Amino acid sequence: MRIFDIAFAQSLTAARDVGIAPVWFVTFTAKDWDTGAAAVVGLWSGDEDITVSVEDPTGGLVSRGYTGGCNLTVEDLMYVADLTDNPVQISISQIAPVAQNIIRGFDLRLAHCEIHATTLNGGALTGPPQLQWVGLVDEGPIQTPAAGGEGSISLTIRSEIMMQLQASNPAKSSDQHQRRRLSTDEFCKYAATIGSRAVQWYQG
Repeated sequence: MRIFDIAFAQSLTAARDVGIAPVWFVTFTAKDWDTGAAAVVGLWSGDEDITVSVEDPTGGLVSRGYTGGCNLTVEDLMYVADLTDNPVQISISQIAPVAQNIIRGFDLRLAHCEIHATTLNGGALTGPPQLQWVGLVDEGPIQTPAAGGEGSISLTIRSEIMMQLQASNPAKSSDQHQRRRLSTDEFCKYAATIGSRAVQWYQG
């Protein structure tokens, strides 16, 4: 069961009467192409750069810097009680300098991603952004527009657990593979030849 910040929960409850202005915060932990080191990059749906405390996945609050002015949107965020794979879509403006920096300067393949959200009340955040999703970047196509159009970068964020459950195992059932785990394991010692043998179990 999720327990949200009191002010955030109250703003959600009052949304039917007074409306709601959602605010999104996205944090990527990706590899820097130049140094190879892991770097943390934050974006939010506002216009100015800010530093704000957000809910950490391991508990408590952590202070992070977020870059605005990138037309950030988050879609398809759904919570289910089964093992349905529901990827989340994050879109940012293609011409925003921070977007170009993230796509060109960092390796986003399988980058760790955290999505936080809160609401606005009178131009101020109602409370610390609450953690909504943790996953990995699976796809990141760049949509180049036609003349006069608007382009965007759409990132698909998938649950790490679902990616692991759906991943195929390239390992083969062979004697060499078994011995890599344990040198004395002879379970597959005759795996290469047993398939060609026709043994009748009832014959002596």
